[in-house]
Amino acid sequence: MSTVTSDHDILDPLDTETAQPRLGDLWSVVLGASLAGIGFTVVQVLEKITLLTDPGATLSCDFNDRVSCSDVLDAWQSSVLGPPNSVIGAIMFSLFASAALGGFLGTRPSRSYAGTLWGLSVFFLVFATWFMAETAFSIRSLCPWCVGLTTAVVVITAALTRIAHRTGVFGEGGFGGLVARAVERRLDLAFWGAWWLAIGAMLLVGLT
Repeated sequence: MSTVTSDHDILDPLDTETAQPRLGDLWSVVLGASLAGIGFTVVQVLEKITLLTDPGATLSCDFNDRVSCSDVLDAWQSSVLGPPNSVIGAIMFSLFASAALGGFLGTRPSRSYAGTLWGLSVFFLVFATWFMAETAFSIRSLCPWCVGLTTAVVVITAALTRIAHRTGVFGEGGFGGLVARAVERRLDLAFWGAWWLAIGAMLLVGLT
């Protein structure tokens, strides 16, 4: 599924004409965000277990009617796919972390593998954004761990987009050309930053 090559064969870090992060640097971003995501989801799993064993329990992040993990974890949206979202999130973050560790150590993924990872990250981001919308306008209560988790997903998707671009997932024309121009001008980072800010604005509007 993947071939092993040196990271220096992919990009010369001293080449000022292509002043872009090395693949290893991008993978380290994915790894760090994935580990943070695993931490957030583990806390959520433990809190869900607490609520299942004691429905009246007060969780550490139950502050008021607008910031309450209990309200969020008890909502149907928190298990919309069957298992708790936190369990699915832990699996996804573990997948990204294992791939990122391999990439950081110098393994270059195949185009299909990089494309699959990017597709999963986009799905994960869309799902997390939908859940934040439900949090803001339907549940009307915020789980701080969900904010951290969603932030991690945005970072992972941003980094994997650049990795997919560098691996040739998008091709050279059409969408691939659009991504290439965005990366060259760093507009991709502005796009993902705007996405994160839009989620924050949505929460602010819905919860105030």
